Amino acid sequence: MHHPSSWFAEWFDNPLYTALYSHRSDEEAVQAVELLKRSITLPKGARVLDLCCGGGRHTKALIDAGFDVVGIDLSPTLLTLAEEETSGLPVRLYRADMREAYPDAPFDCIANFFTSFGYFDDPADDMLVLRRVKDALKPEGWFFLDFFYDVYLREHLVAQDTLDFDELSITQERSIDAGFVQKNIHIISKKGTFLERRYSERVRLYGLSDLQAMMRETGLNIRAVFGNYSGSELSAETPRCIILAQK
Repeated sequence: MHHPSSWFAEWFDNPLYTALYSHRSDEEAVQAVELLKRSITLPKGARVLDLCCGGGRHTKALIDAGFDVVGIDLSPTLLTLAEEETSGLPVRLYRADMREAYPDAPFDCIANFFTSFGYFDDPADDMLVLRRVKDALKPEGWFFLDFFYDVYLREHLVAQDTLDFDELSITQERSIDAGFVQKNIHIISKKGTFLERRYSERVRLYGLSDLQAMMRETGLNIRAVFGNYSGSELSAETPRCIILAQK
């Protein structure tokens, strides 16, 4: 099944994506994995899929937490980084589309960290992802979805900011448009050869009730909802909408 090339296929495969998000700390990844670990009882050595593993920060934290880990991502560039991040550790990494059947299933737990959901033009594709998750879980297996909280995001959306690196300047403009959070990224090189690139990210602005309805329709039962990696309750002051669901 071939999917047409989309914004994420091009942008996540670009080394500049990595430069932009390099400030995302390993510490944050460890916190997210700790929340997962203390929220559900998983057997020692439980099989966990890091769905959209990106550069492997969470993958590494999952391995360090004692799980038997598989990571999948669509971007060869990010998978190469994940290989470096988890070098010498026991892990299986695959290039795969989150809409297609997952390798090495079934899993005790599938985790989707750091807003790696809602990428598609057609919401039916997001539903398809949830069905793939359910199909790849063992009976009573767990799904940990780490999404942004739309209420907080609307309140705190930063319309524009610029990050200055030694050789690059990256300006990000964010807006909410037709049910999506749109981020336009403008990159200018400061040295020698002139480089100018524009990219965009688009994530569907799902609210909690949307996600609840989608999970219900898929047959995933929500057991808990958190507002941040410390495990606080969801509120207008919490940036994340972390859903813990069970098959």
